[in-house]
Amino acid sequence: MIAALLLLSGCESARHDQLIELGFTRPYLDGYQDGCHSRKEQAVTHHDGFRQDPERMYDDQKYANGWQDGYEQCYASNTE
Repeated sequence: MIAALLLLSGCESARHDQLIELGFTRPYLDGYQDGCHSRKEQAVTHHDGFRQDPERMYDDQKYANGWQDGYEQCYASNTE
């Protein structure tokens, strides 16, 4: 299980680097990281371990889009 978590962490950082290279903004990247963390935490604990900034979810569309994308992408990674 620890090896799987390390592998997922490596995939997350590689994906984060790819998004930076593609020119995604800091708010999107912050949201992506929080969404991904939330999905992985939920998969491990089976509880809602969401890491999310409610103000930014409401006020910053880029953060909200990044959060949703990160949540969905890490879910796909966990099901493989």
